[in-house]
Amino acid sequence: MKKVFEVIEQLKRECVIEDYAVAGAVGAIFYVEAFNTQDVDLLVNLPESLDPLGPIRKRLKEIGYTFNGEGHIVIDSWPVQFLPVSDALTSETLREAQYLPFDEELSVRVARPEHLAAEALKVGRPKDFQRVSMLAESDDFDSVFFQEVLERFSLEEKWRKWQKEL
Repeated sequence: MKKVFEVIEQLKRECVIEDYAVAGAVGAIFYVEAFNTQDVDLLVNLPESLDPLGPIRKRLKEIGYTFNGEGHIVIDSWPVQFLPVSDALTSETLREAQYLPFDEELSVRVARPEHLAAEALKVGRPKDFQRVSMLAESDDFDSVFFQEVLERFSLEEKWRKWQKEL
């Protein structure tokens, strides 16, 4: 997975992408015990155009990568999905992402655990609810900030409903 992050940092240095945040299951792994996942989700700001992934696709092809049929690019056997900022929650998630160490040599921008939990709650699949539970129990999770995020993005009802089902 290190090669994925090295390539993404290269795209950022080259200004192909303005910024990114590791999101989804891989983002959660920075805060909780590792679990199985199939791809790497990267939240990015993309220009409004008919082909917003065009510049990313072009540069990655130039350095030897191609997109598979599912819209992922495969880097070092990891399918990578570029997720555009699409609403106020993802915009805040990207803006407040923080650099965390991947290993001794490399740090990567990762979404805050509260934003990861809010996004998982919003999506609402069974595996997402499991991720919310794991994140909420992590030492890095700020429950006060999470409540503020829930309020800001109108997710309180979904949170209450999910809490009742526990």
